[in-house]
Amino acid sequence: MRKTLILLAGGALILSACAGETTEQKHEVGCVAGTMTGAVIGGLAGSLLGGGIGNTLTTAAGAGLGTYAGQKLACG
Repeated sequence: MRKTLILLAGGALILSACAGETTEQKHEVGCVAGTMTGAVIGGLAGSLLGGGIGNTLTTAAGAGLGTYAGQKLACG
């Protein structure tokens, strides 16, 4: 319970720091967030395929493709 409260308070603090950002800064934050989210989702999807070295390769390929897709969607 205590860890959850600390996590929520930290998240609120981080979000409040974004309140004074310019439009360009908000776009950059969204761009980075979209790119990172794409990488994570692509890597997770890739990790479900293959076995052994094939699993490593599909994870890396999924992360790479996810990064590309996330960047294109979030950054335009």
